[in-house]
Amino acid sequence: MTFTLHDLLYLGLLTLVVSVTMLGFSSRVGRLESKISRVERGLTLLMENANLEMPSLLSERVKQIAKNPKRKIEAIRAYREETGAGLKEAKEAVEEFMSRDR
Repeated sequence: MTFTLHDLLYLGLLTLVVSVTMLGFSSRVGRLESKISRVERGLTLLMENANLEMPSLLSERVKQIAKNPKRKIEAIRAYREETGAGLKEAKEAVEEFMSRDR
C-alpha cells in the first residue's frame, strides 16, 4: 500500500487535531481536580469548625480488617472489590480511617 503526499498531509493534520483536542481535555480535567480539591478542603474546615466528623465510606467488613495495621493491604483490596475504586482512592480511604481509628 502506498500513500500519496495528500494522504500523508491529511493523516498529519488529523493527528495534530486529535493531539490538540486531547491536550484541551487534559487541561480541563486538571482544573476540575483542582476545584474539587479546594471544595473538599473547605468542607473539611467547615465540618471541623462545627465539630462534625465526615462519615466513613468504608463498610463494616473493611473497617474490621483495617483495624489491624498489618492487614492494611487486605483492607485496601477489600475496599476496591466492594466499591470498584482505583488503588489510589482505596489506599487514601483506608489510610484515613486508620489514622482516625487510633
